[in-house]
This record gives sequence, structure tokens and C-alpha cells, in this order.
Amino acid sequence: MTAIHLIALRSLVWLGLVPRPDLVVKMIADHPAPASLEPGCIYVVRVQGYHKWAYFRCPADNDEIVQLSLMSNRRPNWEIKLDWLGRPTLDPSVRQLEGSFAHFWVKQGRVEWCFDSGRRRYQ
Repeated sequence: MTAIHLIALRSLVWLGLVPRPDLVVKMIADHPAPASLEPGCIYVVRVQGYHKWAYFRCPADNDEIVQLSLMSNRRPNWEIKLDWLGRPTLDPSVRQLEGSFAHFWVKQGRVEWCFDSGRRRYQ
């Protein structure tokens, strides 16, 4: 997120025109150390103009690290889009298959919980 995006977002939140995002984005050049991941931040590994990976602490359990491939040639993969304020949207939803069993969407920086979040997936 650039300084201009951050200033615009904070101003609009302060004015009450947009809700405060649950997650913001930081672009980085290399894979982060798990201990360095701050809650509320999605770290996007960007190499030569391409988004490669997204790392963040699970909103349901900050001890869990979510790692998503953003590369279209890998399966499964996700797509991340940033709006004009730098708020992230992930597609498809994120589902933890172990641990907290969290299931959620990230839309414009807000976490939207799915009805089955916290429950083991039926097989």
C-alpha cells in the first residue's frame, strides 16, 4: 500500500465514509519469516511485476499462518485485487482444512465469514 493510499484510506475511515478494513496489504520481494507477520496484514510476495504468494495470520486464530499461491499455473490458486484505496479482495474464499477450520472471504479488506466457519469439512 502506498503512502497516498494509506492517507486516503485513513481519512475516509476517520470521516466514516468507508469501514475500517480488517486486512491491508504490504508488498514484499521475498517470503516473510512467520514471526514477522503482523495480524491484519496480507504480505504479497511480488517478483518482477507478478504476484506470487500471499501470507497472513488467520483472522480466526492469529497463531495460524495462511499461505496462498497467487500463481495461475499452480493449483489451487487465488487471485488478489486491490481497489483504488489499496484494499484487498481475494478470490475464491479461504478455507482452513485444519486447526481453526476457518472459512471466509476477503472483500475490500473486510473479512466475511462463511456459515460453516469453524467446522470440519464434511467428506
